[in-house]
Amino acid sequence: MSKSLYLIILPFIFGLSVNAQTLTKPSNIQNAFSKQTRSENGKPGKNYWQNRGRYDISINVNPPNKTVAGKEEITYFNNSPDKLDSLNMKLIVNVHRRGRNGVENPDLGITVDQIKVNGKIASWNNEMATTTNYMFPLAKTLMPHDSVKLSIDWHYQLSSGRGRDGAIDSTTFFLAYFYPRVSVYDDYKGWDKQPHLGSLEFYNDFNDYSLNVTVPKNFIVWATGDLKNPTDVLEQEFANKLETSLSSDSVINIVTQKDLDTKTITNQNNTNTWVFKANNISDVTTAISNHYVWDASSVIVDEAKKRRASVQAAFPDSSADFHLSVRNSRYALGWYSKNWPGVAYPFSKSTAVQGFADMEYPMMVNDSHETDLTLLNWFKIMNKHIPIFLFIWALMKVIMHLWMKAGLQL
Repeated sequence: MSKSLYLIILPFIFGLSVNAQTLTKPSNIQNAFSKQTRSENGKPGKNYWQNRGRYDISINVNPPNKTVAGKEEITYFNNSPDKLDSLNMKLIVNVHRRGRNGVENPDLGITVDQIKVNGKIASWNNEMATTTNYMFPLAKTLMPHDSVKLSIDWHYQLSSGRGRDGAIDSTTFFLAYFYPRVSVYDDYKGWDKQPHLGSLEFYNDFNDYSLNVTVPKNFIVWATGDLKNPTDVLEQEFANKLETSLSSDSVINIVTQKDLDTKTITNQNNTNTWVFKANNISDVTTAISNHYVWDASSVIVDEAKKRRASVQAAFPDSSADFHLSVRNSRYALGWYSKNWPGVAYPFSKSTAVQGFADMEYPMMVNDSHETDLTLLNWFKIMNKHIPIFLFIWALMKVIMHLWMKAGLQL
């Protein structure tokens, strides 16, 4: 390291060391220590708690119509010691109401058609619920260690363009943030009311999800979670290929362009409902297409338990780079699980879908077309496995909470 670089860095390090001893902890952090929900060593305190939910979501999509119609039941568990008179609902897709060209389009945001609380019709104000947060009042207080059931019907129109979610083309959609959810309520900040403006990250509770996606015949669906009814939606030949891929070290071409041309991949009902389940996970996304090919393989991510993770990719056959996606992702998953950080990939699946955003979600990635996809595959797999933005998050927390600087020196 050059002498000039030392002269720049050393005063900064010295300043951290001198000032770290006198910095004041923010009151909400100190309160969490006092309540023993958090510990100063970074571990959960003896009174730590997390709220969580159980989501049963059903959506209907009928391309090229871009309307998404959904129904969901949320059972929300208040594990906190606090009485909750309202629930802060996250409506992330409302970020699209102000379109990418700056023109307001209410159809691109969520409209709630009906909401019931514990089976009784409740009032929802769509005129107020236009941002990414909506404080929904409860007629009856949700007591500590109790639960409430929300039944919500809603719809919205998918946006178009090169974004994190929306219509990739006329019959290929990537759906993210597509359902109303209860935001995080925690022990030091209360409700998470941070607005989403399209670029910053956000966080969710760890929930259990059941996702039912109804689409016309000949459309394939990929989503967070395990597909629970492959023989109900796929013709036997393709269901068998999918099953084979779950224990194979080779790349299986589940659906090729030749297969797509026959239009006999899915069961030939007017519509098919694809059922996915995932537990203890922070979010779900889904993608649908009637002209994307489908590759899959698997890799051992936990040597001790011999547990495998499925590795899948969905893309246009013309995308030469994506034909290598499963190979690249499979190697990356195995390497990260066995070498660095040496922690077994926690999920059962990883699926890369060719889109625009280069954005990762639990078990799903919306990746753009690249001349060489290798580096992008490795980066996105790492971001799902041990998110690189955790380091950036730590630095941002230092800016917000200066007392944390001492910890970063260790």
